[in-house]
Amino acid sequence: MVKTINYSEVLKSKRLMVGVLSMSFLLAAGNAISGTIPAMEEAFSNVSKANIEMLTTIPTLGVMIGTVLTGVFSNYLGKKKSVLAGLIIALVSGVVPAFLPQYWPIFISRLLFGVGMGIFNPLSVSYITDLYVGDRQRSLLGYRNAASNLGDAIMLFVAGILINLGWNVTYLVFFVLLIPITLITLFVPKEFDNFDIRNSALDEDGQIGDGASDVKPSTNLKVIELGIVFMLISMLYNAIPLKFASYIVTEHIGTASTATWIFSFLFLAAIFSGVLFEKISKVSKRLTVFFFEMVIGVAYIAIAFTHSIPLLMTLVLLSGFAWGIINPALTVRLVGVSPVNSMTLSTSIIVIFINVGFLISPYFFAMFAGLFGNDSAAFAIAIGGALYAVMAVLDFIKIKKNKELSI
Repeated sequence: MVKTINYSEVLKSKRLMVGVLSMSFLLAAGNAISGTIPAMEEAFSNVSKANIEMLTTIPTLGVMIGTVLTGVFSNYLGKKKSVLAGLIIALVSGVVPAFLPQYWPIFISRLLFGVGMGIFNPLSVSYITDLYVGDRQRSLLGYRNAASNLGDAIMLFVAGILINLGWNVTYLVFFVLLIPITLITLFVPKEFDNFDIRNSALDEDGQIGDGASDVKPSTNLKVIELGIVFMLISMLYNAIPLKFASYIVTEHIGTASTATWIFSFLFLAAIFSGVLFEKISKVSKRLTVFFFEMVIGVAYIAIAFTHSIPLLMTLVLLSGFAWGIINPALTVRLVGVSPVNSMTLSTSIIVIFINVGFLISPYFFAMFAGLFGNDSAAFAIAIGGALYAVMAVLDFIKIKKNKELSI
């Protein structure tokens, strides 16, 4: 006799929430091997430094390719199998360098790693927005951001241990992907592949009936507009990852090690803001994005004029905390403007815009340096802060005009 599952109860279960959140646990997993670059420069002495550094950035291209393929995968395999396929591709390609420590196998595997990450990244959002509404949805979107940063911190810690055994051994850290693969397999029912709670498709017995799954995914100008906002805030936020270490060194505040130590606290700040997002957004409401964009703007400008290490750490932590609020807040807006049965497509569009923002940020700041004849790290950080303040003002105008925005 086949056991009947009550999906109304499953939706309330912590097991499902853990399974869904595990998709986000390793969204920034690619950062874990950044510490292997100096050792690879020695190992591949016949390869240029730029090409070695490309091994850390090429996954971004892969993510964009994988994001485009998400729709194809989910149409043929369904959401659950697509997530698992992306994770398995990322796992297999992630550990390849440990066994084939040559440049081109590593290059190809890093590209494929990004493809795998790109396939399941959009689905990590659409699962939350399709299965949950209201406070629980907001809470889980915040937890998603916290889970991503926690996973990044853990991966960096494990990689720091493995690198002592050899730079190629560091790539074994991607076996950690077995954790979300296991949790999703066990805790996320495939029957939720086409379920959208906004068009409730549960019958009186808690079984999944006919819903809006026949509606073809589509997009609209509001999704594209949000994509541009995500691109701009990502591009400007990258001022700290790009320029902070140089600022610390050139201003004789400390060493590159000092900058790395301060920067590592960003993870802690983003974890806390993710956990607190629901409560904070209930207080700040429609002003959430405006207020925290202004926080980053002021903090960045202050960083550019600060030489005190304790104060710099405070400002960086404040920036990381604010970033951890803005991201899920804009995702909540995305839920409101995304067409029916289209969150996977909408999230894919957003992910592409975000990656474009990070990719073009070095050239954007270089352009400002050329325009003003100032290529200092402090100037770039101050420009990022000033433009963040402009973004905040534009958002304030937007929420004044659009009374329908709840956040």
